[in-house]
Amino acid sequence: MKIAFFIDSSSVGGGYYHMMNFVNLAKEIKLEKHSIVFITRNKKIFELLNKSGIKNYFFKPSLLNKISFKLLRSRFITKIFELINYYNPFYQFIKKNKIDYVVFNEPSYFTLYCKHLNFISYIFNTEIDDVSHFNEFKNGNYERQKKIISFSVNYAKKIFVFTETNKIDLIKRYNCDSSKILIQNLIPYLPEVYQNNIEVDYKKIFRTKFALPQNKKFLFYPAQFWEHKNHILIIEMIKYLKKNKFNEISIIFSGNDRGNFSKIKNIVEKEELNSYVNFLGEISELELIAIYKYCDYVIIPTFIGRCSLPLLESLYFKKIIFYNKNILDVSLLEYVIGIDPNNAQELYLKIKKNILDKNNQEIEIKNLTGVYEQLCDKKKFINNFQNLLKIPH
Repeated sequence: MKIAFFIDSSSVGGGYYHMMNFVNLAKEIKLEKHSIVFITRNKKIFELLNKSGIKNYFFKPSLLNKISFKLLRSRFITKIFELINYYNPFYQFIKKNKIDYVVFNEPSYFTLYCKHLNFISYIFNTEIDDVSHFNEFKNGNYERQKKIISFSVNYAKKIFVFTETNKIDLIKRYNCDSSKILIQNLIPYLPEVYQNNIEVDYKKIFRTKFALPQNKKFLFYPAQFWEHKNHILIIEMIKYLKKNKFNEISIIFSGNDRGNFSKIKNIVEKEELNSYVNFLGEISELELIAIYKYCDYVIIPTFIGRCSLPLLESLYFKKIIFYNKNILDVSLLEYVIGIDPNNAQELYLKIKKNILDKNNQEIEIKNLTGVYEQLCDKKKFINNFQNLLKIPH
């Protein structure tokens, strides 16, 4: 068989790092009589894959193709096309290149054009029903995400999820056949970047590149500025820091604006919280590593993420993590300090307790030894794919 990984990520954010993980691990997947290729619509990723020596195809729909895709979003048009044996451009592309199996490494609208193809889907946000009210899920985005999940449940040969809670979500919320769902461990790409650049002076980057204040305890939140990422909780918590004159803390935010940055920045300026906050914007991989290495804590109050790359990256660097306890998979709760994503005062008290009272910390760094290696088993990841793709379908 020829197996194609469809990569549709941008060049930043969690989707990009998940894609890079696939690129690296694909080199190690050994399949007798089978070959692995990549498909992408992103020119930068196409060039990156070429440099990596991985065979890949650049899928660039023509204007006629794009019109066809839009028409196919209508169920009525789709049925007519099926009656006249017209297959969509993506189907034609897959068949033309003699690809037997398509693996989507993240939820993609292109899964909707795979009804008559063999495909595997990764589903991340199985709890999307809980966040449909946020701005980024309006204007049809929520409905599109739901449609992709429902279609995969009905037509994918297999579905990969990150955690047992994701699996339960699909079964309860989408009536998915449990035998179709496989739990595939998530492996961050950043640790490999670090291992390949271990000689870099990360302390110098941390102290000089960003002009961060001295003699502070740093809390780091690596997240794009989507509304559901819940940056507002941290800003509300900072108000308590200011009110109680607790000045030992400095917050580091990294990530691009996804529609919510201006709101957060305006509150910081209006409430005169600038001395507590550092907005770094988009940063490089080495800069990200430097912050992970030399920050004191990581905070992740997002409303989506049974598991996440920032969580696992933080565990790799043995950082104490404050995480939304309402969404995190139960198997991971013992490795974090659980927080209520709607309670800024509680967050303030937990941060203060864990910084000032060294004898009463909820989690000790020494207890995080070996956790990353346990959760991010590279061999298990590769074996899962090898065993799955060896089976004729």
